[in-house]
Amino acid sequence: MTETLTSPSESATPHAAAVDSISRLTVPEPDQLPAELADQLRSLERQLGYIPNWARAFALGGGHAARFNTYLLALLDPNSGLLPYVDREILATVSSAENGCSYCRLNHAQSLGSAIGDRRLGTRVAIDYREVRELSAKHRVLAEFASKLSLHPNEIDDADIERLRDLGLSDAEIFEAVHVVSAFAAANRFSIFLQVTPDDQFFS
Repeated sequence: MTETLTSPSESATPHAAAVDSISRLTVPEPDQLPAELADQLRSLERQLGYIPNWARAFALGGGHAARFNTYLLALLDPNSGLLPYVDREILATVSSAENGCSYCRLNHAQSLGSAIGDRRLGTRVAIDYREVRELSAKHRVLAEFASKLSLHPNEIDDADIERLRDLGLSDAEIFEAVHVVSAFAAANRFSIFLQVTPDDQFFS
């Protein structure tokens, strides 16, 4: 059985432990994780200098978490993918905002800001892309697509696909965009359900 990361005094008061934890559910210790998942968390720590709270909280899923991480992280790997990394970050950021995920919105405000070289602009997109006049025509179309697929997937029609094709996207690139938006629909819901606490690094 896994245990929540709490101090001895908290273990005697479950409600206090839940309030102080980074998640509403149990957060497993690193030595309780499957090898693949433990390796993923160590890799994130090497890249970022810390293990993000989403990865620690999602780790309760064990093997499911490892498989999901493999899928999600590959979609936003700057060194791979069909769409440029910044385009994928636009999709992820807008999806997170539209789904109302505060953790992912804060996380991708920073990631998008780094990708476009403007942290202020990344934050503004994460708040509401509709108010950002500086968005390029391409990124506005991608943002609108991410919003519609996130909130009204049954309303996506051929005209939406043609708008993406008019940007020069191939069908494979369009489907990659759908993967990014759809994967973040899941990640956002995991984070919202668990009420993952934002990392301190988001505010430094």
